Amino acid sequence: MAQYRIAGLDLSTRMQITVEMVLSAHERGWGRASQLAQDYGVSRTLLYEWRHKAMQSLQETLQPHDPGPCPLKQSLDISSSFIQRAIALWPMLTGSVRGIQTGLELLLGVERSVGYISQTLQAAGQQAAVYNQAVVIPVPILGEADEIFQGRQPCLTVVDGRSFLVLNLTPAEHRDGTTWGLTYLDLVERGIQFQDLACDGGTGLRAGVREAKLALPLRPDLFHLLQEAHRLSRRLEGAAYRAIDTAERARRAELQARGLIRRRGRRLTSKVPLAQAQVEATQAITTFDTWSWLLAEVRQALEPLTPSHQLVAVATTKATLETAITLLKELGQADITTFADDLQQKLPELLAPLAWLEQHLTPLLKNLAADTQAFVLWTWQHRHTLNLNLETDLPAALRSIVPLVWETLGLFHRSSSLAESLHSWLRPHLQTHRGMPQWLLPLLQLFWNHHQFERGKRSGSSPLELAGVSDALSLAEVLDQLFPPTTATQPG
Repeated sequence: MAQYRIAGLDLSTRMQITVEMVLSAHERGWGRASQLAQDYGVSRTLLYEWRHKAMQSLQETLQPHDPGPCPLKQSLDISSSFIQRAIALWPMLTGSVRGIQTGLELLLGVERSVGYISQTLQAAGQQAAVYNQAVVIPVPILGEADEIFQGRQPCLTVVDGRSFLVLNLTPAEHRDGTTWGLTYLDLVERGIQFQDLACDGGTGLRAGVREAKLALPLRPDLFHLLQEAHRLSRRLEGAAYRAIDTAERARRAELQARGLIRRRGRRLTSKVPLAQAQVEATQAITTFDTWSWLLAEVRQALEPLTPSHQLVAVATTKATLETAITLLKELGQADITTFADDLQQKLPELLAPLAWLEQHLTPLLKNLAADTQAFVLWTWQHRHTLNLNLETDLPAALRSIVPLVWETLGLFHRSSSLAESLHSWLRPHLQTHRGMPQWLLPLLQLFWNHHQFERGKRSGSSPLELAGVSDALSLAEVLDQLFPPTTATQPG
């Protein structure tokens, strides 16, 4: 801490001297300034400097001002200590209104009431909602629809499976077909064109499409189907390991009973005879291995391209899936049979995207040799790694065909996994606020659509840019539009 150079002149003494110096020479007496300088060992010049500063402060404080609170400073000093303070505080501040209030006070030294913060958020949410609804997407989108809940309140999430753009994020009172149908119609009225729509088996999601009478293909949600298959794989693998452990325990118990091995402690016992345990272990291992093999065959059959980079034939895929379903049922496991029945029921929907792809790609590839077809499809599979220039890096004969093939393959769509990924990002925000306040979701949608991806194939671009929106604003620019800089004043 800084110290005065003259120890005897502490703050209170200096204030007392300055108060006396502010008086006129007649009031304080002639020669009083010289006497004060001599008593405290300072120069008369310093005393008059204190008098000048005190007079300036008094004039600044007492001169007439505009009525009302003083305006806030329009600048902020950003130092290394301020940055460190912000970094240390942000992880401890929740997104709640109270957390915002604490952050304003500790970082900016600004006090705001809870009501003021709440009103500001409501106004910001309304502005964000108007801005989100005005966004126009110039190309058809690969729709992905799913529901997220906080408490019992539902929200229909609709994203674009190509650009990861959020198209709808609005809470509703109900999740029936009428409610979601009106939401779909609202998106269409805003100019959103659906190439297709992928969703899970939620009755409200599909009923909404039917009630809205939208003429668009519904795609099955392969993501949830495979998710259930992976859960089943873990259960079967766990059952196999437990059966192996039971068989090993029974074997060691029998060896100990015959006196062939010794161990400390109590004698090993097994509830299952050794022969039965070995049979059950073999059956569990066989079931798991057969399941894993058939699941891999199902997964490979549903791929649009074969491992040799050829377009899959829908008839072959159908035959493979039907055979796999029959073999799955023969395993005699109730949960596997349930999965096989579900797969059988969804078979027409699972084949529909492959049939669409075969219908649109066959005319484009029919005049190409088999190895040339494989090359064209291989380039699409590795397009992000190759980073080809279609105008210069391809033979002249393929320059008109490859873009069409790539565009068609880019429209192949059958999953709502991006909507699920968005929900994992939304969930902490909803839990923080314990609900879905009207202002929250529009602001989150605004942030998501304008933020730039940092990793992956979308790195360096925002969802709006990937969706083909020309002159898409950055997040900072859109915030400047919604909240233009004005003279900030203390609230009354």
